[in-house]
Amino acid sequence: MAYVVGRSTWGRLGLIVATAVGIHPNFAGSLTLELRNLGETPLTLYPGQAIAQLFFHQVADCENAPATETAKGAQYTGTVDMVPRRLSDEVTARKLRHLKGG
Repeated sequence: MAYVVGRSTWGRLGLIVATAVGIHPNFAGSLTLELRNLGETPLTLYPGQAIAQLFFHQVADCENAPATETAKGAQYTGTVDMVPRRLSDEVTARKLRHLKGG
């Protein structure tokens, strides 16, 4: 399992990286981050810049819910698109597909 944590360099400038910060064991797919600038100065971000980091933790099997079974059947397991499955209406989904080039 892992945690997504914003980098302190950006945090001191006001950038907050949030969303569901915990990543379940066996999750496979893209991570979607919510970014918020709480600073007083506009920030410019470029593709490839490191704005967050992952902290990985090893999890042992549990009697009632083995770590190897945790993410099976979860809604976002295996997703690689940018479209939130429950929240986006078709207009938003179409715009995101266009941005993605698909």
